Amino acid sequence: MVMRRLFGRKKEEKKEEKGTEEAVEEAAEAAAEETAAEAAEGPVPEPESAAAEESSPLEVVNEPAAESRPESAAPEETIPYHDSLQKRLKYLLEESEISSTIRPEDEFTIEIMAMGERVWVRKRAHGPIEYGTGAISDKDVFIRVANDVVRELLDAPNFTEFSRTYMHYYRNADPGKFVKIELRRSIDELTPRGYARCPLLKLLVGEWR
Repeated sequence: MVMRRLFGRKKEEKKEEKGTEEAVEEAAEAAAEETAAEAAEGPVPEPESAAAEESSPLEVVNEPAAESRPESAAPEETIPYHDSLQKRLKYLLEESEISSTIRPEDEFTIEIMAMGERVWVRKRAHGPIEYGTGAISDKDVFIRVANDVVRELLDAPNFTEFSRTYMHYYRNADPGKFVKIELRRSIDELTPRGYARCPLLKLLVGEWR
């Protein structure tokens, strides 16, 4: 009896061991099959929201708008050739863009000594612009221009260069090159007569800025 019981126990233990080994083998085979299936299907995609968070920041940075570039300024009007200062002044007063700054009610009288000759420019209120030679009475200003400066003024290609040359020799006069201005009226008197509005008149009396 004792021997049968012992023998029976050994058989049961062997059955249990065999059953355990079979369970372990089955679990291993199942895990291997699951791993193979996952490998065949490929990686599981992450949720779109998570991918978006990783690939791009939450805040959208707006690019600054392109700066508007100012339109290029139109080229300055070229002054044609003149053989005398009086003819150049006439062109600037009547044919250039400066003429639009002169009003019918403006009045001015300017006498200039240039190249050994006195010339004048005059406009009465509501009258035309007049030109002449010699001295003139009741002038607003008397201007003397050295011969070499006259030549440079006639060579100026535009009004900007004309103004720069005129003011340079007015501010930096020397015995050979100068522009001398003698006002016969105060600036306050000249302002309502059109000198403050017309660039050429303003230049001639030395008030150019």
